[in-house]
Amino acid sequence: MNEQPKGKGTLHFTLWGIPVSIQPSSWLVLALIGGGLGIGSGSELIQVAVFVVMGVLSLLAHEMGHALMGRKLTGATPSVTLALMGGLTSLPYAPRTRREYFLFIAAGPLGGLTLGLLAGLILGLHIGDIGAGLAFYLLSPFNAEEYMAATHLTSLVTAIQDGTLPLGILGVYQTLMLICMWWSLFNLLPIFPLDGGQLLYAVTDNLQRTSIVGLITGGVICLLCLIAGMWFTLVIIGYLTYLNWQIFRDSGK
Repeated sequence: MNEQPKGKGTLHFTLWGIPVSIQPSSWLVLALIGGGLGIGSGSELIQVAVFVVMGVLSLLAHEMGHALMGRKLTGATPSVTLALMGGLTSLPYAPRTRREYFLFIAAGPLGGLTLGLLAGLILGLHIGDIGAGLAFYLLSPFNAEEYMAATHLTSLVTAIQDGTLPLGILGVYQTLMLICMWWSLFNLLPIFPLDGGQLLYAVTDNLQRTSIVGLITGGVICLLCLIAGMWFTLVIIGYLTYLNWQIFRDSGK
């Protein structure tokens, strides 16, 4: 039986028969990432609150992807815990084969991407143009505003101009889409312990080779972050790269 964390302030509930807990650290870290330290007005407070809620939804979709696939593969009931910058899906029984392990890991990013796609679909229904909603989901991580005058997004522009889609509501949609897209893509980097590193390990069945790929990938990203001055990302990737160095060192013993 999976034990749920009993810490003070932890939120507990059950979703599709799977016990879920959200620790206070998850809300706190998301608030910091969303700009919580620089709040100077009521509107900025609302923006941070929206980011936190959408972030939790995205993390939950990711972990529920793991959990639902794990339950299907093993027949056992998993548990989900959200804490700090991510989450953990615990299974009483590990997947039996490399194929099952691959499917279990891949279901996480797929869950996040699916939630973003669903948000795009709902946005499309909101403005009466499903194609525009889905297109906005795909473009939103890449400065969709620059493309909103394109033919397939004219209905979105019209909905904003005539008040059918208030900018505040569009911001909620876009925040969820951005987090779902970028969190899923980030997790697919071939670096342990991210999902991409675990997927690579499921394919190669070689811990040392997988950690080498993680070292190279992490090193390149750290260099790019250093050049671009992306210090927060540098710290995160730097730590993950260090973990891959430890795995490489220990796997050779």
